[in-house]
Amino acid sequence: MKVLPGVFTGFLLTFSALMFFAESASAEGRAQLRFCEDPWAPYTLGEIDSVPEGGIAVELFKELGERLDVDFQLRLLPWKRCLLWAETGDYDGVMLLTRNDERAAYLTFTDSVHEDKNLVWHQADRRFGHSFESFADFKGVRIGVTAGFNYGERFNQAVDEFDLVVEEAPNILSNLRRLDLGRIDVFLVNKPAAEFSMVEFPDLRQRLTYADGPFEALPFYIGLSKASPVIFELERFNQAIAHMRDEGTLERIFSAQPVP
Repeated sequence: MKVLPGVFTGFLLTFSALMFFAESASAEGRAQLRFCEDPWAPYTLGEIDSVPEGGIAVELFKELGERLDVDFQLRLLPWKRCLLWAETGDYDGVMLLTRNDERAAYLTFTDSVHEDKNLVWHQADRRFGHSFESFADFKGVRIGVTAGFNYGERFNQAVDEFDLVVEEAPNILSNLRRLDLGRIDVFLVNKPAAEFSMVEFPDLRQRLTYADGPFEALPFYIGLSKASPVIFELERFNQAIAHMRDEGTLERIFSAQPVP
């Protein structure tokens, strides 16, 4: 009997996936999958090189673990290392992120689990000659961004088109402090992340405000490593996500405010 190469390859891949989940099963019979993220409040709380202490994404994975009968091994890593180890297959995926072409080269994305948009944060008493309704309004303004964040292709194109001044800082709170000190003019971040970063600094929050800005809402996904057989579970992930959306579980998880 002649076996078509494509059929044989598909069989091998499926068999490899089954072996992967069998070998990764825990003592309780649940498959174990490794997913990473960096400390990204309120989505993941904790310190680098540790298990996350909590956060929205952690609650999401607890729910998925029950629905998929999977034991997720979650770890907080420096962002670039998390992406690299997902690319190499050392980790099975990334807990929560936005999509761009670079990441799509080594990640398969689930259906979206949430969406949010970046706002334009600035000093509350600062007055600009425009309302940041377009990216052209950022010309001549020092823009703070967080290293490793994806601000979308429209923003990337605007940086080149309008020769925008962009300054990176390692995390959200450091950017908010730079904004407060006048070292940058605006800072780009979504509302939940900014508000959570300032929850223990009410005086700082009173000195800052935000404009809606020209950003569109970006979907958040779970990223599955193309170097891991976990990609064969994409349909099961998407089915669980669809059920959680229909039941209102996703809305409940993402509207919660974790405790710092």
